[in-house]
Amino acid sequence: MSKRDEGVTRRLQWISLLAAALVLGTGTAAAQAFWRAETPLSGVVSSGSFSLTASWSGSWSKTEPLFPGETSDSPTLRVTETGAAGTTLRWRLTPVVSASPHLTTQLYAGSCGSGVPIDSGSPYAPLGGYSAGETVNLCVRVTVKTDAPTTLQGAALTPTISVTAEQVVQ
Repeated sequence: MSKRDEGVTRRLQWISLLAAALVLGTGTAAAQAFWRAETPLSGVVSSGSFSLTASWSGSWSKTEPLFPGETSDSPTLRVTETGAAGTTLRWRLTPVVSASPHLTTQLYAGSCGSGVPIDSGSPYAPLGGYSAGETVNLCVRVTVKTDAPTTLQGAALTPTISVTAEQVVQ
């Protein structure tokens, strides 16, 4: 037998030995991962409730019809979480304004113009969220666009606001 044949045989032996060690070693480690202990919880776990109320307070800042370029602020929309009192629940709201394409709208948390501006459709809450039972005041500033067509004269262009809320994980 030539030297070259002996080298190939030794290499195959070493490779076989290494492969066997890897298979046995990883197989043993994988088998250890399947052992665990389980203990059922005692007691009852139930879900809580979360609900909102919304009500308008006040009146529009300008009650007469608006002309192009003019602005009016909505009454205050008071949004309150009412279902989770006495819990540590934290929440945020997502207000969405729907309006005629001939209006521009700006949402505010607090008073119109001086409150915190909120983008329509974006979640909003102070750092850490609102607490259970907390009330948030919203206001919408509505402006008739300067290029509004004359066909809108006398038309009702009332915007609508929908508000959703979700739990905030701290």
